[in-house]
Amino acid sequence: MAEPVKRQHGGIVLIGFMGTGKTAVGWRLARGLGIPFVDTDALIEKKAAARIPEIFEQRGESGFRTIEKAVIRGLADGVRRVVATGGGAVLDPDNFAVLRSLGSVIHLNAPAETVLARTRGDSGIRPLLAGNDPLDRIRSLQRERAPVYGRADHEIDTSRHTIEETVEMVKAWVESEERVIRVDLGSDSYDIVIGPDVLDRLGHRMTSFDLTGRALVVTHPGIAQRYGGRTTDALRSAGFEPDVVEVPDGEAQKSLPWAGKLYDAMLAHRMDRRSPVIALGGGVIGDLAGFAAATFMRGIPFIQVPTSLLAQVDASVGGKVAVDHPRGKNLIGAFYQPLLVLASLDTLDSLPDRELRAGMAEVIKYGVIADPGLFAYIEGRLDDILKRDRGVLAHLVARSCEIKADVVAGDEREQGRRAILNFGHTMGHAIETQTGMLHGEAVAIGMVYAARVAERMDLLDGESVRRLTELLRRTGLPHRCDGLDVPATIETMKFDKKSVGGRPRFILPSRIGEVAVRDDVPAEYIRSVLAAGN
Repeated sequence: MAEPVKRQHGGIVLIGFMGTGKTAVGWRLARGLGIPFVDTDALIEKKAAARIPEIFEQRGESGFRTIEKAVIRGLADGVRRVVATGGGAVLDPDNFAVLRSLGSVIHLNAPAETVLARTRGDSGIRPLLAGNDPLDRIRSLQRERAPVYGRADHEIDTSRHTIEETVEMVKAWVESEERVIRVDLGSDSYDIVIGPDVLDRLGHRMTSFDLTGRALVVTHPGIAQRYGGRTTDALRSAGFEPDVVEVPDGEAQKSLPWAGKLYDAMLAHRMDRRSPVIALGGGVIGDLAGFAAATFMRGIPFIQVPTSLLAQVDASVGGKVAVDHPRGKNLIGAFYQPLLVLASLDTLDSLPDRELRAGMAEVIKYGVIADPGLFAYIEGRLDDILKRDRGVLAHLVARSCEIKADVVAGDEREQGRRAILNFGHTMGHAIETQTGMLHGEAVAIGMVYAARVAERMDLLDGESVRRLTELLRRTGLPHRCDGLDVPATIETMKFDKKSVGGRPRFILPSRIGEVAVRDDVPAEYIRSVLAAGN
């Protein structure tokens, strides 16, 4: 069995029987989306330097399937594309796993009679149709393959539509698709729902939980102005009675005094142990509202509705909630999982450019710690990302959440592997505390500095440091911090919550896609890297 492949939303894979229009639809679809198109049969012929009938004749069907499997495995390279497969490609479970990892799987279907009409006379180039009764052969193969084709995300009968209509139907379905990622934590498991306009279905989704009617929405004034009405309407339509607390913008509000104000609001609204708190906003709101929910009446239900890229890909997932202390970020907090995370992609449309770029620091982080394909995808699609292409952003949010969900499921309370999620954060948090810059901006600098430390320790090659630095630069993120108070920054790192015995722990990359936790970093390397940025 091949190694499991993580799903990378963003691409489109067309599966189905021969003659259903996969190649014709795929080519036009890719052209309309501005992304590459590949036909696996064409790739097989190129790899074998022979036409498909010749491959069957010389190597048999098993030889053909071996080449096909190698070709499909090669598509798992992080590039977003439209893929049209051969009719039998999905019968191999490993092939199906790889194809599903590439994005949405669409089954193009057609009745046997339509397939025969479209392929009549093609037996010379379609070996599986050779014989005296091709219609019976088509029906037999369709029955055999139906259970596998039925595992697709969506199905379209192409006998009822023109090629152009089918293309538009595929595009419409992909653009409206909700992606659900499960964070598997036993009794504390929950879903991350990602999609356009999913905010409007918040109340409906909440009805599946055992909740009472009174709810508290915690948000920022600007977010309340844009999305507060939609949120309260969605809650009221499902029978909830929402109250809204607006917290002024800024990290300074992530404090015990503001937690106290939320407790007051919960008491005034007569909330009980089954009354939900909804965090509508970015990371500060999620941390503050989650901390209040975790500590009010020893814990009440909590739902994350992140509206920033940083919150959607990182802060809202994993159950870390906290407030700050004057001597460090997130020093007072808990592990407290939400009931649900609802990432409505349309909220990214109004996000200021600076905050979008800051959120990209966390996405790039996931590429460095776990997925070189994601890193390469960002390098290749950065212009589309900064233009807020909805499909590309959906892919980034979903893949980032998948990586974090996988890490959190294996180490909920950061006793081991979960620490890798802090790549760039040890120095980044200290820089953020010292300078007041945005979290993502400080993490970007922290990642570069951690990579330089890794290079000095002969763990990482210089080319990888260059790629990381260049990608951050192209994204519009800082990669150095001039004027930094080095002694004060080092002192702040001693109070980092990841420190053990006063020794900071660093997440250091060994290559793009792999990192390790180290507590043996020489102090002079830290000082020299911090000083070099001045």
